[in-house]
Amino acid sequence: MGYMRELAIKTYWYLCGVVLIQFFVLFYRQVGLLPVWTLIEYMQLVSFIPLYNFRMIPYLYDAFKPFLVSHLVLTNETFVLQEMQNDYFNTNYDYYWLSIAKLGQSLFLITCLFFFVVFTNIVVFGLYLCAPKGTKFEVWISSLLSQYKFNVYLRLYMLCYFDLTFFSTMKIVEGNDETKIRKVATMISYVLFTLSIVVPVFLMSVICKRFEVMKIKQAKASFNTVVLKIDK
Repeated sequence: MGYMRELAIKTYWYLCGVVLIQFFVLFYRQVGLLPVWTLIEYMQLVSFIPLYNFRMIPYLYDAFKPFLVSHLVLTNETFVLQEMQNDYFNTNYDYYWLSIAKLGQSLFLITCLFFFVVFTNIVVFGLYLCAPKGTKFEVWISSLLSQYKFNVYLRLYMLCYFDLTFFSTMKIVEGNDETKIRKVATMISYVLFTLSIVVPVFLMSVICKRFEVMKIKQAKASFNTVVLKIDK
């Protein structure tokens, strides 16, 4: 058990390194980031296998835990919602050591990631304004900036969609609103659950409405992330 726990901790860092290295290599080579997005999506699915309604051999839980990095569950320690550190939705979460506090911390990190994306968008926009016109750098930064118009935010939402929907649903089903923090968490859960229904319908409506425009390569490029997801 001790060996598997130590291996799980090391595998956390290994998987983080694999994702980051693959992201930067694909970004540098400009061949598309589909492989890294696909990897993260499969990691997200695999990481929640222990939450199904069956009991696994104890050390197998440690074998699955490293895949939780795809949900931004990066450590066994929690720094937010510490009063919920020993609270679990059900016994399967207890076996998996996946407390409500860890899920709340994951949502907090997702929020931080959103603001980081907004910050990088501002930086790229500033570089575009400062870039000498007609240079290769100006063309490259312009192409990068165009991805922020839709694709970057759409991809971020797609990667977070499973977490936001799953976590909000579980909190609503749990129904424990004894403290103010729990009441706030429930309110946020209702908002997230509503958005998980409205946003996909809105995106599909946009795609259908702009079908003729999407035949133009430049126009389709701004939506290729969501179009690829619909195709899948």
